Amino acid sequence: MKRFIVALLAILTFGSSAYAATAPKQTVITATQGVINELQTLKTEDRTNEQVKRLVETYILPAIDQQRIAKLALGKHWKKASKEQRTAFVDTFRDLQIRTYTGAFKAFDGQQFDFKDAKFNKSGKKAVVKGLMIQPNGQTIPIDFRLYVAKDQQWLIYDAVIAGLGMVKTYRQQLSQKLQNSDLDTVIAGMRGEIQTAQR
Repeated sequence: MKRFIVALLAILTFGSSAYAATAPKQTVITATQGVINELQTLKTEDRTNEQVKRLVETYILPAIDQQRIAKLALGKHWKKASKEQRTAFVDTFRDLQIRTYTGAFKAFDGQQFDFKDAKFNKSGKKAVVKGLMIQPNGQTIPIDFRLYVAKDQQWLIYDAVIAGLGMVKTYRQQLSQKLQNSDLDTVIAGMRGEIQTAQR
């Protein structure tokens, strides 16, 4: 369940200026229902890593502003990183998310979602979509998706809060801890090691 919740931190992009008032909410609905609809055609025991990875790459990755999340996650360490280190971190962070989301969605077992209309900031360029994940036993878990509209008018996810746990804040705390005793190159190498271990 915990791994599945983590997977909900990313969503599918949707929208243009013509859909400015509804795009963030529709983004969330399109993504979650798209993944759920396909997963429901596969029994849990029949889901392969490759099948679920395809869903992750189709419905989730296009929505994530990888660089923005990586920058927020590294916090003050982003400014200190070289261009090469930033690129390596963003790429490795993406691969780590693919692994996490793939494992999480393999564990899907009938959760449903209910989302409220988006709330926009004064400029209309950022929005929060609040919702609930409803488990088969009726228990609900609050979910807040934070999105912004990019230059191409697509709404992208840059943070999410699930049951009070913020994605960016959590990553930043974990990375800050690691960087107290290691440099960024070592941390990136450790992340790559986790990915390789999981693929064996």
